Amino acid sequence: MTDDSADDFENWQPPDHWSSREVLEEAQVDRRAGRYVAALAKHVWYHQNETLPEIRRSSVLRKWVELGAEYPPALQKLKEFRDLAKTKLLSGEGDVDVFAEFTNINRKLEEVQQTVSLFLTLDEQTPELAFKCYPYAESPLIHAGEYQVCGKYIDPEHSLEIHLTALDFLQKRPSHTNLPQSFRPQSRFDFGNHGVLDLDASRHFAAIIALLIHNDRTPEARAFAGRVRYEFNDQVLNELVAEALQGQFPPGY
Repeated sequence: MTDDSADDFENWQPPDHWSSREVLEEAQVDRRAGRYVAALAKHVWYHQNETLPEIRRSSVLRKWVELGAEYPPALQKLKEFRDLAKTKLLSGEGDVDVFAEFTNINRKLEEVQQTVSLFLTLDEQTPELAFKCYPYAESPLIHAGEYQVCGKYIDPEHSLEIHLTALDFLQKRPSHTNLPQSFRPQSRFDFGNHGVLDLDASRHFAAIIALLIHNDRTPEARAFAGRVRYEFNDQVLNELVAEALQGQFPPGY
């Protein structure tokens, strides 16, 4: 494909023997060679045909934005996909995956206020969908100061149990929701380094605590802080929790 075939780029198909990875690699080759329409065609095909975990989706979108910096029509096409996702969500045709796409594109375009605005609309019109989409909107909502809206959707204990399950640490045990103020000095999970309880998880727990504080749910915040401290022996987490109990959100969240 050459740039003379711009009108036909959305119909581009990769050769049968190409893998999805090769499509992206060739898109990068095309961009560096100045074959911008060809590069855009491959990004469009990939977007329409591949389902990715969030980390890889973010990387692919970053490369698309890099193309858009050199070739503005590519950025416009990305915005069209973003706007299509919004239309689907407002018409009742979209689901949480569509909202995730909407949010990720906004993040890469540095237009996160669009995520906030759409979520507030969903909160009013379709709260059931908003509940499912909330994890993707939490950080933008916090940056926008929409603490009370966040307070409607946070579920501290459920969030912690999900994380424990993902780490394959969940075991049958009595509930520790109502722990005394004094906790055992030895946590059940004594991690020697910060690699197991990753920084994203620590920030998420701290953000929940700060949201509870901002929603005048201080006793609940203290109880949850005690719970996460009990579950994990983690210095960075402890520092973030201490700040969160003062209403401070974790840096970079």
